[in-house]
Amino acid sequence: MASPPHTNIVNDDNLDAMTSPSTGLSPIPTIPTSPLPNITPIMSYDSVDTAYNADPYSLLNSKKEDISIAALRTQHPDQKRTRKVRKIKNFYHRQNALIDAYLASNNEEAAEVEDGIQNGGKIKFAIYASSTVNFCLFIIQVFAAVSTGSLALFATAADAFMDLVSSIVMLITSRIAAKPNITKFPVGRKRVETVGIILFCALMTTVSVELIIESARSLADGPRENETLKTVPLVCVGVAIFSKAVLFVYCFTLRRYPTCAIFMLDHRNDIVVNSFGLVMSIVGTKYARVWFLDPAGAIAIACLILFSWASTAFEHMWLLVGKSAPQEFLNKLVYVAVTHDPRILKIDTARAYSAGEKYYVEVDIIMRQEETLKVTHDVSQTLQRKLEGLADVERAFVHVDYDDLHDIFEEHKPLYEIQEPKVPIYERVRERFKR
Repeated sequence: MASPPHTNIVNDDNLDAMTSPSTGLSPIPTIPTSPLPNITPIMSYDSVDTAYNADPYSLLNSKKEDISIAALRTQHPDQKRTRKVRKIKNFYHRQNALIDAYLASNNEEAAEVEDGIQNGGKIKFAIYASSTVNFCLFIIQVFAAVSTGSLALFATAADAFMDLVSSIVMLITSRIAAKPNITKFPVGRKRVETVGIILFCALMTTVSVELIIESARSLADGPRENETLKTVPLVCVGVAIFSKAVLFVYCFTLRRYPTCAIFMLDHRNDIVVNSFGLVMSIVGTKYARVWFLDPAGAIAIACLILFSWASTAFEHMWLLVGKSAPQEFLNKLVYVAVTHDPRILKIDTARAYSAGEKYYVEVDIIMRQEETLKVTHDVSQTLQRKLEGLADVERAFVHVDYDDLHDIFEEHKPLYEIQEPKVPIYERVRERFKR
């Protein structure tokens, strides 16, 4: 993927419409790949370093401070409709976010370490508190399901058991990933977390299918004898739901951290599933005419669990097969690379593909062929380390070239055979009838 002489920072599907003369919007400037006047190289005998302006393209000047609806109406009086003004507001909101992301890219690693020191205790509390509540919820759900004989509560108990297992899996895989074996696993074992999630999803879908089968059998058998409604187990389930709600609010405040975000979604789903199961159990047990609500509720919960975890498995599967990073992230890589050193003339290639939860990055830079090996090595190595400091990067590889006229696909063994595009089916049918 060769970069053009100028690479636009803004990448938005509606950019053409948003930057049309009718709207009067001014996007942030493009990134030239020629040396920057604001970057001054410092060369010495032992090292090659770079002192550069923190904002070489003056991106801060393109930030829109006041993007309220009232301010935008004043600045764009020709836009009468609120819907159009909101589109303009969304444009500037995304542009400001892009500028902040680009300007903070040089300090992401230090910011991540500092943030971990400040909020590490809160994250650990969220993890251990969630695991403890999941264990208690499982015990309560099993007690309530056995006491009442409700299939809906058995379904919620199965969900609670899976939550408990998932918490254990996350703790184990996190510990394994944090202790790499350089001899056996040279690039670490971070991807074991993704593998563990996929295996857990397979187990969860199997349990859901079994619950659907048992609930269908209960529906086929017809109504059971009317049982008395037991209050104690149902109250216990209510207490568990309240505990989940408290933890949901706590994890919601820490949702920018991946682990807390996962627990936040887990608590949210548990609140919905357990509340629904509790209502179905009470109504189906108390009212004989609607006895079918209990097994029907169990089927609904099992289907919800099945589709939820199947979609999660499908999502994480792509993380292992090397799916390309979003275009916004690739733009960020180009910005970091082109502003790293003035001796980098162009960016020939910028790739990023998933390798677990994070990305592997490949960047090809263009430098003058007159540069010494020492200079090209030091520039590429420092850029490589800077790229690995980005929060979403697991590993980075930087290659140096002296021209951008070659075919980038000739640099590696072809991964697949290039075939001629097939003729559209309607044209093939037309040719067949002509004969």
